[in-house]
Amino acid sequence: MSVFAVRLLLNRGLIFFSLWLALGFSASVYAGPWISPGDSALRSDILVLSDAGVISAPVSTWPLSWGDIAASLEESTDDLSPHELAAWARLRRRADAAMVTDQGAFSGYASLAENPRQIRTFEDGPREDAEIGIGFAWTGDWFALDLQGQWVSDPLDGDEWRVDGSNVGVALGNWMLAVGAMDRWWGPGWQGSLIWGNNARPIPAISLGRNSTQAFQTKWLSWIGPWDLELDWGFLEEEREIPNAQVFGMRWNFRPFSSLEVGLSRTALWCGDGQPCGLDTFIDVLAGSGTVNAFDHMGGYDIRWSGAVFGTPVALYAQWIGEDGEWLPSDFLGQFGAETSGHWDALGSYRFYLEWSDTECDFRFRRSIRNDSGPGSPGCAYTNSLYRTGQHYKGKSFAHSFDGDASVFTLGGMLTDNSDYSWLATFAIGNINRRSARPNTVADNKTRYREVALSHRRTIWIGELLAGVGFDYRKNTVTGIKDEDIRVYVEWGLSY
Repeated sequence: MSVFAVRLLLNRGLIFFSLWLALGFSASVYAGPWISPGDSALRSDILVLSDAGVISAPVSTWPLSWGDIAASLEESTDDLSPHELAAWARLRRRADAAMVTDQGAFSGYASLAENPRQIRTFEDGPREDAEIGIGFAWTGDWFALDLQGQWVSDPLDGDEWRVDGSNVGVALGNWMLAVGAMDRWWGPGWQGSLIWGNNARPIPAISLGRNSTQAFQTKWLSWIGPWDLELDWGFLEEEREIPNAQVFGMRWNFRPFSSLEVGLSRTALWCGDGQPCGLDTFIDVLAGSGTVNAFDHMGGYDIRWSGAVFGTPVALYAQWIGEDGEWLPSDFLGQFGAETSGHWDALGSYRFYLEWSDTECDFRFRRSIRNDSGPGSPGCAYTNSLYRTGQHYKGKSFAHSFDGDASVFTLGGMLTDNSDYSWLATFAIGNINRRSARPNTVADNKTRYREVALSHRRTIWIGELLAGVGFDYRKNTVTGIKDEDIRVYVEWGLSY
């Protein structure tokens, strides 16, 4: 199939593709709908039950499968603490609504924003000043679709009409083959993912992933525990250094213990106008071989461990992603975090996290904190000499939201109150593009960065309301120019 034909399917033919799949395949495995990244309170509830051992599936590769999560909720709740039981009840209600089969669901949303957030976190929110969207979702025993369409006002990338969030999939045994444009989030971080996050608009892609993450039954491999594998073949835009480049992504994560989750991730930019796109080239991409600059490789590891300290739930996590190594990644970027959660009887369920991300190749903590001099590889992250547009889509990094050469600490806190309304507050401080090695999508030169944000999500008599405020401070240390923005947004959504 030609690249042009694939793009036509992705951009204009989702319904026809779904019909083709329906006629060509059949399977008896349940193909549940997806949980997209964007709702921090929902993710917190999933982590509470994952840390308690109720959910055995890996939970760091988004979108997640509702079917996989819902299966874990059938177990007895007798041994759960009040904190865990509250999370179970909320998640059970969400799963029951999402798992309805053979019945279509219509949705719509509208949003208004003043200075929409340009540096995104896991939490969702409007991308543009004004947006209106409609959608239709349907789930069967082996087939599922979620068709979404949006109109946005005065977009930075010029695309007023979009199909972001659309996805069509069919179950092939225990695998889901899907095509669409869905947000992804790979890794345990909250502020960002070093390799694939939701900062940029979702990339149109063909995906293959597991439906159920059950462990191997053989004694030789059962020690791996529940595991997940996702393969993505994405198609990038024409307006870049190498037009119509493609991105291949692969992530495998597993839980050898209920307290430990491990992830291995790889991405590579390849193909595009004037570049080789044959099978031999793809094999080199898959193996991570070839010369360093033949493709724009990234790859690495992440871990998350959970336990208790003096009876208080805690978790530690880290992600290391390397650039442009031959066979194995090198010149690592780093992310480290700690989090805790619990329950206040008078207020509800809470979670706090502290996260540090350094997106300079060959990062060093002391160099990042004390000064920006000394050895390192500024200017190498998320690009290379051939694919100079790098790990970006529609003008934004689809890896970490700070782009390359940043060092930022983020403190976050969230509360789901006793009425099941959620609150999220974050404070971030650090330096972006801190050695002015080259302009990036966030800052042209070294920029001091401060941000405070507060968002609130609640159900109302008709639909759901998401509102937020924030303050963004940036100072260009080369020109001395300060930029201070107040951010306000409101979004309303309805599904029936």
